[in-house]
Order: sequence, then structure tokens, then C-alpha cells
Amino acid sequence: MANILQIETLKLFCDLVEAQSFSRAAERNFVSQSAVSQRLRALEREYGRSLIDRGQGRGGVTPTPAGQLLYDGAKRLLREANALDALLRNSGDEVGGTIRVATVYSVGLHALPPRLKPFLAAHPKVNVHLQYQQTEEIYREVMDDSVDIGIVACPVAKRGLETFLFSEEEMVLICAPEHPLAGRASVALKDLDGVAFIGFDNDIPTRKLIEARLQRAGARVRLTSTFDNIETIKSIVEIGNGVSVVPADTIRQEVREGALVAVPFTEGDTFLRPTGLLVKKSNLKRSVVQVFVNAMTLGRPPENRP
Repeated sequence: MANILQIETLKLFCDLVEAQSFSRAAERNFVSQSAVSQRLRALEREYGRSLIDRGQGRGGVTPTPAGQLLYDGAKRLLREANALDALLRNSGDEVGGTIRVATVYSVGLHALPPRLKPFLAAHPKVNVHLQYQQTEEIYREVMDDSVDIGIVACPVAKRGLETFLFSEEEMVLICAPEHPLAGRASVALKDLDGVAFIGFDNDIPTRKLIEARLQRAGARVRLTSTFDNIETIKSIVEIGNGVSVVPADTIRQEVREGALVAVPFTEGDTFLRPTGLLVKKSNLKRSVVQVFVNAMTLGRPPENRP
């Protein structure tokens, strides 16, 4: 019968197959890449065959036929183990168990911690396993049960998923202290016409939100560079290479330190970025998931369900 170490190793193997990367599997499990390699070799010795083909696929990591069999069986085993863990922990009055949460960086670094800390204090038997992913990966991982809950910006309805409102973040203009707009008390979206702008990559939902607001205001910014995360955008804006629009909560430290200036939008141009929890409908039956959702959400956002 599998012991605790084997359960953890099987989870690591599943993460390796799904991430198609030793480094990303290591990040998800808070271990080194060498630890991932060592556990993989231990599995291969135990089963007497190769489980990963390291020379195929874009990421260089794909399961062999035996590895695919192990992956499919391990996923079933891990689901049963999580269900048993929750059942035993919840046999008394206090809710317990493990919740696997995948979040985009901006929410995980800024909006989530103030909400997560009191939740964990109130539910000491609940263990939250947090990992950072890109938006599309989060949708996929929620659907295939790799995680229990996803947190994304600008959530969209998808078949089989329930979506709950996590937060609504005020969007503000950010610029370096020496930028001409830094002295403004507020700024209109139309004032950004022709201004050098640091934006998000095309596949980031926040970019679509910002572009829609700029288009409505008749402003065409001069897009100079794009990135997939707010932290990099902040760094580029700090050195004076342009302005950007980000959630106010993500730049409070930089504003306090004088590295960035945050300028609110004028009345009529203000807008919010919604963030939401994604939960597979079948997972809402777990009491620990229900408790987490109830504690973290502001309610269910209006949406058209497919």
C-alpha cells in the first residue's frame, strides 16, 4: 500500500506530466529540480521501466506509454486520497482537508494574502496548497481536477464551471515620478491618446479590459512593449519607458516608496477589474471547498452560462 512519501511522489509525477517541465513541476511543489529528477528515477526503479521520454515534445517532457498509465492511475488515486483526507478531517465538527488553489500572480501576490490569513486562522485544519499559473492554464487545471479552485482576472463562463466574484479592483494609471502626467490629480482616458504605453500580452484578459475602455474613450495609446505580468510592467514603468494601467492594490508599496505615481481616472472614466474563483461543479460537493468559496467570495457575478 502506498505510503505518504509515495503519494507525494505520485503527485509530483502528475505535476511533471501536466507542466511538461521539470522546473515548473519543482515550483509547484516547492522543491528543487534535482529533487524532481531523483523522485522520478525512484519511480522508474520501482516500476522497472522508463516513465518519461525526455527528448520529445515542445517542453522536452512527455510520458511514455507506461508513464501515461501511471499518470491516469495516479490521478484517480490522488482524488481518492484527497476525498478520504477530507472525510476523516470532517468527521467531527471542524472542517479540514487540503485545497489546491491556482491563481494568477497579481491576485496571489496582492489581493489573496489579506483574505487568506484570517481564513487559515479560523480553519486551522485546512491546508491551502497555492501555485501560480497563467490564466488559460488555470482554466484547464480546474477542469481536469489538477486543482480545486482557480483565481483569475476577468473570469468568463465555461461549461462545467461555477464562477464566483472574488474582488473588484480599481484600475489606475501608473507612471514614473518625472512623467508629465505624474502631477495630475486625475487623468481622463482620452488624455492617453498617443502616449507611450506598457501593456499586457495579447492573451491576458486584463489587456482586453483596458483596450475596451480606451477604445470607448477614443484613445489610441502608443504601445511600446508588452509583458505577461504586472511585476515586470511596474519595473519598466519605473525607469520611465512609458505609462500603464494596473489595479491600485498592486502598486501601493511602490507608491509609498516613491518609485511610482498612481493617478486615478476622472469621474466617468473610472473602471474596475473583476477577479473570480473558478470551481468545477462536482467539487462544490466537498465541504472544505464550500467553506473556502463562502469565505473568499463577494457573490456570484452575472454571467451567461453556456
